[in-house]
Amino acid sequence: MICIRGYVDSPSVDVMTEGNKSLVGPLFRAMIRACQLDGRIYTATVINTGAIAGLALWFPPGTALWQNDAQKNLGFNQFLESLSLKTREWWINTYGPALAPFIKTALSPHTYESSWYLSCICVDPKYQRQGIATNLIKMVEEKAMTTSILALCTDTDDNVAVYKALHFQYKGEAPLPTQEDEYIQVHCFTKPGAARL
Repeated sequence: MICIRGYVDSPSVDVMTEGNKSLVGPLFRAMIRACQLDGRIYTATVINTGAIAGLALWFPPGTALWQNDAQKNLGFNQFLESLSLKTREWWINTYGPALAPFIKTALSPHTYESSWYLSCICVDPKYQRQGIATNLIKMVEEKAMTTSILALCTDTDDNVAVYKALHFQYKGEAPLPTQEDEYIQVHCFTKPGAARL
């Protein structure tokens, strides 16, 4: 799966799956299924083979990942059941409650209502640096038009540099506590829709 290859160095994914590589696939499958229900999935394919080279999961204004039971029942609840009690409690009591206030402050109190939120974007390592991620973002940038913004968070310094190069505005960072009382720095970005540029 492309997400497994694309997120191999993600500190957040490592914490979300408690370092169990066999749970990375179920995590991303749950994200993709939830996005099929309430979001928009964009892919880039290799012309000769039809293989997926890039994938982006976007949630339009008024929607969010795992915001309802219908989404959670498409794999997320099963994923949670496969985790230790400690990590399940981290998902429920730490992950969401720690990030939500920061996102509202760093991005906007109205992020949910006014933004296209990028929950996941990945490009197969063998197709990186070919403009695929840029095009997966531009497709939604054009949809955002005058009333919406693009918003996202990332957890790696490499991605911070990528989004700055794509003219996203850096909005700040927040320490996300892990189950082991360590911290991952989560960085937030926004960008106006195409017609607002």
